[in-house]
Amino acid sequence: MGSSSSKAFDYDAQLLNDKNEYSIEYKTEGEDYKGCTVPRRNAKKPEGMNSLMYEDEDGGCKTVWELFQAGVKKFPDNELFGTRVYELDEKKSEYVKNDKGFPNRKKYFWETYTQTNEIVAGLGSGLLELGAKQGDNIGIFANNRAEWMQASLATYSQNMRTVSLYATLGNDAVEYICGHAETKVVFTEKAGAKAILKILDKMKLTTVVQFDYNANYGNVLDKIDEEDKKKYEEAGVKLVGFSEVLEMGRKAANPVNPPTADDLCYIMYTSGTTGKPKGAMLSHGNLASAVGVTPVCIPMSDKDVHLSYLPLAHIFETLVEVGMMANGAKIGYYQGNVKMLTMDMQEVKPTILCGVPRVFSRMYSQVFAKVAEANCIKQWAFKKGYNTQAALLRLGKPRDQSWDKKIFSKLAAKLGLQRCRMVVTGAAPCPPYLMEFLKIAFSAKVVQGYGMTESAACTSLSGLDDVCVGHVGPPVPACEVKLVDIPEMNYLSTDKPPRGEIQVRGPAVFKGYFKAKEKTEETIVDGWLCTGDVGRWNPNGTLSIIDRKKNIFKMANGEYIAAEKIENVYAKAPMIGQMWVYGNSFRNTVLAVVVPNAEAVVNFAKDKGWWKCEAALATPEFLEAFAKLCEEKADEIKKAVQASMATQNQKLKKFEYVKDILIEGQIDNMLNGFTEQNECLTPTFKLRRPFLLKRYVKQLKELYTVNGEPPQENEKWPGE
Repeated sequence: MGSSSSKAFDYDAQLLNDKNEYSIEYKTEGEDYKGCTVPRRNAKKPEGMNSLMYEDEDGGCKTVWELFQAGVKKFPDNELFGTRVYELDEKKSEYVKNDKGFPNRKKYFWETYTQTNEIVAGLGSGLLELGAKQGDNIGIFANNRAEWMQASLATYSQNMRTVSLYATLGNDAVEYICGHAETKVVFTEKAGAKAILKILDKMKLTTVVQFDYNANYGNVLDKIDEEDKKKYEEAGVKLVGFSEVLEMGRKAANPVNPPTADDLCYIMYTSGTTGKPKGAMLSHGNLASAVGVTPVCIPMSDKDVHLSYLPLAHIFETLVEVGMMANGAKIGYYQGNVKMLTMDMQEVKPTILCGVPRVFSRMYSQVFAKVAEANCIKQWAFKKGYNTQAALLRLGKPRDQSWDKKIFSKLAAKLGLQRCRMVVTGAAPCPPYLMEFLKIAFSAKVVQGYGMTESAACTSLSGLDDVCVGHVGPPVPACEVKLVDIPEMNYLSTDKPPRGEIQVRGPAVFKGYFKAKEKTEETIVDGWLCTGDVGRWNPNGTLSIIDRKKNIFKMANGEYIAAEKIENVYAKAPMIGQMWVYGNSFRNTVLAVVVPNAEAVVNFAKDKGWWKCEAALATPEFLEAFAKLCEEKADEIKKAVQASMATQNQKLKKFEYVKDILIEGQIDNMLNGFTEQNECLTPTFKLRRPFLLKRYVKQLKELYTVNGEPPQENEKWPGE
């Protein structure tokens, strides 16, 4: 239904005809702009790039520690970190289970800014008692939770650095990062402590601090296992509870030793789409300048509420939470299980919702699947309301409140988003139709940001009142941006409109990669961060991401194929769950591996009378039945998926059409076939293309053979 209004509307034409001016050219004396555009800066603040929070009243917060302290000073009694309390069965000494079979959690317990500050100071003092010192790299290996951010702030209180590790990392990556970062102390949760035990003999840790029992949270099962403690002792490593370190630090009362703007704040390891992760060194000044743009770009207040579920090991979520703390807002942490995310949203009722296109795409699919199941009158009403709101939004006119009352307010409330005033999407380009869906469905302002770890997630951001979609806004005040010619891809700064590689300069740009001088010099050239992304300057001064230098390949027919563009187009097809597009440079056709939308395939199978499984969605029984269905009805499902894909072909050139596909029917409990566990997906949902090719190269060669382009004798393929 959502796509019905978008078919007749040209988002790009609207964008290219917009008369606003969101950024301006800014020439620096003595610089030559041959082969690139003149750099552009935010039109609201072109004179300087280093904006700081509270610059006028307090001289500006130059570090993450100062940003946190500003929140403590201005909002001492405000609630800051929230944790859902476990419901305990006292007789059985175990958690009460909910109807989904997971531990039941009650209301949130909130700690104030003052209480959090006391915890952080005590914990920082405790780190010194453990033998850590200024400049040490302290690891955090856990899901998002209040203790995660408390531990991170504690490292800053003593001028140490946080080394973030995704909770989903495999043993090899944990071993590599801790070794590479020379990490001696790691904070982790119980599952992480058990995982580290398996590789402890390969690491040089001295102490593992486990997030343990907190009476306020009711998490009795987080107590340290004596057996685990004994195994650590035998390995010569200390396993100690978070609460014990806190108490130790409070007794010692070591004074705070805060960092300066030039001191490192994070060594944040990128998710590694192509190989070993690189440790991006971010200073306190980098993050402070990035947070400093919020008053101009994303105004926050002490009335705002945020639900933390995107990985804190990723710069996007980190930046959001630091911004929230500086503004006196509150942060509720999800339960650590995405299947319970809606329940957490219903409890927290966030005013600002942050997410990535992959998450929002699931929402889109689920909403329209429900609409398709409704009776014809409800379908008509939804379509009418949706298209009415879309037309008004495109003109910049107020919403039709009657349709909100009938449909969209109820939809938002079901997801716990009835108070949501702003949606922020980032980490990957968000398709125009999806941006529009978010605006319509949640009656909120929707902005799209662009950045990377290396720019502190802070390069550009669309405006709150911008009616156009399909772009990532103008540069934020913390940086300037230029586009550099890529002749081999035919992207030039002289194009109308200008196109080229996005390069960034400013105080938010990182200090380089830890112990990787060569990689740093490849990435920062003459002070400019080379992103590898291909952008287009729109006439209104906004930036559109149109390609990726590394994800383009030239076919045997001479045509260039942009894999991500094709994937994003087909992603809108109802039967597509995940897709990876591949083209061999010695062949003329494009192929793809498709993980079908499990719910759509099951509905298709039910109509055919094939689906007999009564198990709940995503249960082990369901996953087994789904894999069996994809195997036994492979040809029929493949044809259905291809027919679904064909509905999007009009948005592609003929040489971009996917000629043939492989169906991946082995999915996990998130209904994904490409996962972190099989090394096909990063923790931020990016495709790991080299790993995908290695996994599917044999089937792809067979598929090319079926389509008349077989491998030649002794031909060596990437991935083999």
